[in-house]
Amino acid sequence: MIAQPVRSCVACRASRSKKELVRIYLIPGGRLDVDCGGGSGRGVYVCPYRTCLEQAIKRGEFARGLKAAHAPMTAEALEKLIQDRIMRKVTALLGLARRARKVTSGTEAVESTIKRHSARLILSAADASLHSVAKLRSLASEGGVAWMQAMGKEELGTALGVAPRSCVAVMDAHFAGAVIAMLEKMPVAINTTEGAWRDRRVCG
Repeated sequence: MIAQPVRSCVACRASRSKKELVRIYLIPGGRLDVDCGGGSGRGVYVCPYRTCLEQAIKRGEFARGLKAAHAPMTAEALEKLIQDRIMRKVTALLGLARRARKVTSGTEAVESTIKRHSARLILSAADASLHSVAKLRSLASEGGVAWMQAMGKEELGTALGVAPRSCVAVMDAHFAGAVIAMLEKMPVAINTTEGAWRDRRVCG
């Protein structure tokens, strides 16, 4: 097994796998931005927890780690920026999966992929009905399929170039893993236990 690169959070100093942390870097104009792939230059890492974002901002850890001053930013603004960048990346990944014919959407189609054991990830829209969410979550659990709740029906549909969708199934392990890795970086109030991403809710 290939060892995952490890980095330290600038706020709590905990060492974690790089994929579990959010990389922050400077862009022209002295503003902070979030690296979801392709970001260049010096960067620092922070846990995707609100307490770490707040501590890093309060103590000036980004300016210290980046060795440069940056435009003032609140923890709330940084959290919103992280959410925005992650949602853009997830939208792009779902679009690529659609073009590769590795994704399907709609309740019947998604349920079919679970029953055929071809689904690798199920996404339920954050504004889908409670009944729909509970049913898909149960089916995914029974089939050993990763399940997450992310984005709204409008956003899921837009990502796939179709009408609003309450659920999506990703049928490729690479795309599924990339989407999961991105959504796990969404800021949360408290730490989650290992494997909790299966039940993670991420609103777009």
